[in-house]
Amino acid sequence: MTAAPRTRTVIVVALTVLFFVVIGVAAFARTGGTSAGERQVGSCTVRIAPQPGSVTACAGQDLGGVDLATQDLRLADLHGADLRVADLRQAVLFGADLRDADLRGADLHGVDLYSADLTGADLRQTDLSGANLVGADISNARLDGVDLTSAKIEGLTVRGTPMELADRRLRSPDGERIAVRVDLHLPRGVTSRSCVDRLLHAKVGVTEVRCRMSTDAREGRLDQRATITVSGPTG
Repeated sequence: MTAAPRTRTVIVVALTVLFFVVIGVAAFARTGGTSAGERQVGSCTVRIAPQPGSVTACAGQDLGGVDLATQDLRLADLHGADLRVADLRQAVLFGADLRDADLRGADLHGVDLYSADLTGADLRQTDLSGANLVGADISNARLDGVDLTSAKIEGLTVRGTPMELADRRLRSPDGERIAVRVDLHLPRGVTSRSCVDRLLHAKVGVTEVRCRMSTDAREGRLDQRATITVSGPTG
């Protein structure tokens, strides 16, 4: 190759590289981020492509009404954050810390909450239809008006919620069997033949109760067990 064609090739390559650099800078400027993998939402820095040691950390911050639909927020620290009426549709919150978060009225349709910690979260009037809650923990969460239609609930921890089948201790005044009603208050989209308005007769001693709740999703089954301990007149 002569000097002239070689020079032209170098110029073309240099212009091509410059073109992509300019396009990249323009795209970055449009996102409003502080780096290629970040997005600023108020005082919260959202990591667009989280990696170990570099995740969204916005504990306790006001994110009410924000649009975070489809964002990758896996392992995010949103402990105590205000996410009222936020748009989190199809977002990835795998393993996220949402303890005590306020999610009232939030749109969580189709969100991935696999193994997320929602202990004590306020989920009133929240749309969790189609959500993945496998292995998540919603202990002591407020669930009034929540929609779990087609949600995956296998392995979901529900202690301290209306979905919990808790152990019970009762007394028989005459030593005979006593009638015990099992009547859990299940969210929209969750059904059960064995946990709602079920009447059983427990004798003095320990009776194990098995309960199955389900949605119409794959992995939409949640099995629970509890014991009813009945003591006698003098027990």
